[in-house]
Amino acid sequence: MKKITLFILLLVFSCGFSQSLPINFEGDITTADLVDFDGGTGTVVDNPLKSGINKSNFVAQIIRDGGAPYGGSKILLTDNLDFSVLTKLSMNVYTTAPVGTIVKFKLEGSGPSADINAATTVSGEWETLEWIFIGTANNLNEIVFMFDFGNVGDGSANATFFFDDIAQVQGPTAPRPTTLPIDFESNFIDTDFLNDNGAITSIIANPRINVDNMSNTVCQLIRDGGDFSAGTKIFLNNTINLSNTWQISMKVYTTAPIGTRIKLELANATGNTNLDYLTTTSGKWETAVWNFNGKANDYDRLQFMFDFGNVGDGLDNSIFLFDDVQLITGPELAAPSATSLPINFEASVVTTDFINVGGGIGSIIANPNINEKNTSATVGQFVRSGGAGWAQTKLTLTDFINNMSTRGFLSMSVYSDAPVGTLLKFKLESNEAGFAVERDVYTTVSGEWKTYSWDFTNGDSPIYNVITLMLGYATPNDASANATFLFDDIVQGSTTLSSGNDENFKINGITSYPNPAKDTFTIISENKTIQRISLFDILGHQVATLNPNSLKATIDVADFAAGIYIAKIATSKETGSIKFIIE
Repeated sequence: MKKITLFILLLVFSCGFSQSLPINFEGDITTADLVDFDGGTGTVVDNPLKSGINKSNFVAQIIRDGGAPYGGSKILLTDNLDFSVLTKLSMNVYTTAPVGTIVKFKLEGSGPSADINAATTVSGEWETLEWIFIGTANNLNEIVFMFDFGNVGDGSANATFFFDDIAQVQGPTAPRPTTLPIDFESNFIDTDFLNDNGAITSIIANPRINVDNMSNTVCQLIRDGGDFSAGTKIFLNNTINLSNTWQISMKVYTTAPIGTRIKLELANATGNTNLDYLTTTSGKWETAVWNFNGKANDYDRLQFMFDFGNVGDGLDNSIFLFDDVQLITGPELAAPSATSLPINFEASVVTTDFINVGGGIGSIIANPNINEKNTSATVGQFVRSGGAGWAQTKLTLTDFINNMSTRGFLSMSVYSDAPVGTLLKFKLESNEAGFAVERDVYTTVSGEWKTYSWDFTNGDSPIYNVITLMLGYATPNDASANATFLFDDIVQGSTTLSSGNDENFKINGITSYPNPAKDTFTIISENKTIQRISLFDILGHQVATLNPNSLKATIDVADFAAGIYIAKIATSKETGSIKFIIE
């Protein structure tokens, strides 16, 4: 496998010759130098609009048609980029896509990649976009273009992008590093902040002096346009030692609504980790706290992203004051506990049991959408907030999943406002042997509960004991309603489970009704004798057994507690499971 991978890499790079910046496509780059990936097609073409800031004869074009939300093209450079003096990359861009379309500029090479977003501010004319790469290591020599990042292209005019005049230029002076704690009272000036994506940061006289914050000066950040991740960065003299003191606190004032998301990110030249805080007041100072217990001790940068997920408008609710950034003592985070199938999130799992990776945030919340399709009081919530396209959350199981050759379906109820067709990726892993397998389904509804099933039928069990959820895979990580998923009732079964209200369930000739049920629940087989029915509650407890030996069975459920149940059915030829609700 390693030989095959190496061959593919060599083949990819043989398709393009190394180049140097600046690049203007007037003869220095040809179509053969553009290496396409995941639905992007790059070519060198005539300039479609010789006007304004770009009257070049030739430009590059990328058309995105299908593939992945990150599809694009790349160019290999002769030398590694060095940002010690020239700290910014610039590029002219033309598209008819809407204003605010994200253009991700990514650098790859022998070290960890670095990427920064810019957002278009015009449509139908050329503009110059810029990306600041201060602090990026000098071991990267591939430039990767990802236009309309987060969406799958359809080959239309709005999925067509022209670009030209890629250059490394003079950017802001690298901020002076500082040391925690930071109180903004002295030795800190405006240029010590590195702003990006629409944020403007400055040191000002405290306009809200009171008993909650008596400081004379504070930091002000105004978000105006740009990107949903607009923020500012501070560089530190030394790495943050989280070994004994792992909480970071900061005073915050804003008139933005309660529940506004403030993301604090710890970063270095090669990676980052971040946590979210939701405001609890408006129009008052409050102390936000982020618990980085267990994180590495090699981070030397702080990134502040206020109202993460929304684009600022420069008005009052997009203005944030902050002060007194410091390490404080605090509790250790509880170690995740293992659970077992089925999982209904009523008591068996708590928020600290989720292992979050790549910007995914798993938690337990009160069910905000209780109805006949899901009567649970509490459910799981997955938020895609920053991070990677594969943002995920994991649950460890107490035992390996057994009998997957005959009971290889895993079903789960999901609610999201994301569009129909959103990818729900369900992965099984082993935390001992390193095995993993994943399956995909796509949403068929939006704004309502729906039970989906992933077919893992195989003969490999028992080797999997970790459930990994990547809901909304490869869609934007903006923590919006479309990036938020509720999930519940993870059940292992022998066939697909269905859900719905007042609808029949059909599994290999089996019909059941009504759903929800109140007094009785009837199961009918078209032509195979029903030999046995075992009824389980959502916790997996067997509550009834019948041996009808007929084509029809009616179960008296009048005395059963309200909730979700699983009926496991064995006929003369096969077995299956159906899910229903008792009111």
